[in-house]
This record gives sequence, C-alpha cells and structure tokens, in this order.
Amino acid sequence: MTATTEAPSLPAGYTRRPAGSDDAPAVFQLIATCNTAVIGRPDCTLDEVADDLTDPDFDPTRDGWLVHDPGGVAVGWGWACRKGSSDAVDIDAYHLDTEPAVGDWLWYQVQRRAVAIAAELGHSRAVLDAGCYREDTATAGRLAELGFSVATVFNRLFVPHDPASPRADPGEPDGVRIRGTGDDPEARHQAWTVHQAAFADHFGFAAKAYPDWVGHLESHSDHDWSLGEVAYLDGVPAAMVLRSRAFVADEQSGYVRLLAVRPEWQGRGLGRLLLRRAFVADAADQRRGTFLHVDTDPRRPALRLYLAEGMRPVQIIDAWRRTVPVTP
Repeated sequence: MTATTEAPSLPAGYTRRPAGSDDAPAVFQLIATCNTAVIGRPDCTLDEVADDLTDPDFDPTRDGWLVHDPGGVAVGWGWACRKGSSDAVDIDAYHLDTEPAVGDWLWYQVQRRAVAIAAELGHSRAVLDAGCYREDTATAGRLAELGFSVATVFNRLFVPHDPASPRADPGEPDGVRIRGTGDDPEARHQAWTVHQAAFADHFGFAAKAYPDWVGHLESHSDHDWSLGEVAYLDGVPAAMVLRSRAFVADEQSGYVRLLAVRPEWQGRGLGRLLLRRAFVADAADQRRGTFLHVDTDPRRPALRLYLAEGMRPVQIIDAWRRTVPVTP
C-alpha cells in the first residue's frame, strides 16, 4: 500500500481465504519454511500458531489471509492484529521465495486492514508495526520500500543453566515479600497494575483493562499463572515477573514473558531479584536455560541488567514502523 502504486493482484488461479484454527498446521508449515530459509530453523511451534489464530485481538474472518496456488498448496499467509484499543496494529506476511507476487498482495492487504482496524477504533492514524529478523534482508528491503523505518531493536537473550554449578536462591531479602499468582486473584490483579504502570511508555505497549489483559495471557496455551510472582515493598506491589512455557517444546528452556518494576520503585534491585528467582525456578524445572526479549532502547536499564546477569543475545529482531493517516 503506497501512494504511487495500485492494489496488486494475485497470480491467475491463486485463491485466498480467511484462516481458522483448523488451518494452524498449514500456517505453521508455511511460517516454519520461511523461518528456516532465513535463520536456519523454525522459530515457532504449532501450538503458538494455533494460539495466534485464536488471539482475542485477532478476528479470523477479517484480519488474515491464507493464499493457495492453483494446486491447492499454501504459499502465503498474512495478518493484521490490533493491540487492544490503541492505534497500533501488528502486521506480518509470509510467502515462499518463489512467490514474490503473493508477497506483494499480502503486504498490501495487511497494511490496508491495519488502517481499517485503526479507523474502526476511532483513531485518526494507524501505527503499523512489523518485526523482521536482522538476517532477513529481503523483507527489510520490502519494508523500506513501503515506507517503514526501524523504530527500535529487540534482542532475544538467553542464559544457560549448568546443573553442576547451580545458582544460589536469592529467597526474600529483608523488607521484600513475594506472592505467587497461581491461586491468588488479588496478586494477579496487582501484577497487572505493576505491568501497566511500568510499561506505559515502552515501545509497542498498549494499555489493557484487567479482563482483557487476563484474557490475552490465558489465550496462550503456554501460559500458567503458577509461574508468576509479585514483589512487595512496605506492603506495596512494586514489581512482577511472569514466566511461561513458550520455549519448552522446541528449546527445552524457560521464558520470562513479563518482568516489570513500577517506576517509583526502580533502582531497588527488585528486577534483579525476580530475574534471579526466575533463573533458579527454571533450573529446578530442568530447563536448559532461560530466554527473554528486551527492547535495546539505551534510555532503559533492562538490557544492562540482563547482560550483567549472564544473558547474551541469540537473535536480533528489528521493529519496523510506519504511521499512516486514517482518511474519513
């Protein structure tokens, strides 16, 4: 979707349709093939694709397209997914290297749908976000041609756990109380308040009401409330961590999905404490290591903390962004 090009068409004989949960295997195989061509391995699981297709923010009847060639083979997949009620929309498109025209069509459709989503939510602009592996120069070039630019960079970090040299359990330091979120609805709600306050000015963040936040997390098959903790100082919920099983099936590793410290409590060592507790818990669960993703914005201390705790980058993902006005 550019100001100087007409809407592209699919090649003759190709078909497109929405994708539902039954299409998860076909979508997964296509994404895995595209991932392998770029980074040498699949970077998702079938369960994760199935979760995406049932995400509460994704409307399978309008927000995604599965493209088949004349022989009925799935050769392209694209989607647009709103971020709560914000003006930001995540978009992505996958197509086989032999199908560039399918890529043209999908990228046009996901951008057009993203603008429509923003309009439906009452916004005057649409902020289109697309992630791209640093190695994927072809997609990066396409995004640049479409008017996107890199807004920030995310690192996937990893730390190995050595059974022969286990980490010391940091426990609960003086003045700090830890509550798990497993069977504690109040702690879950307080984890939400911490996360919303801590991430309010972070790239790509979209505020969610508590029921929507819970619904989004619980829509992931790898989610488990027993993997969450809230840290309290002077009885006040000040920090939270939520692990998940997102990397267990393919990497035999744990994953820190969320780690947040309220701004007024930052600098007290709470993030380091919860991170170390997560490492110890993952090691106790016989995980090979622990992953997490972090925005490398130099204004924030998170990356320095993670590197100081032994984590190292294993994947770089550029976050490309384009802002498009919504015309009435």
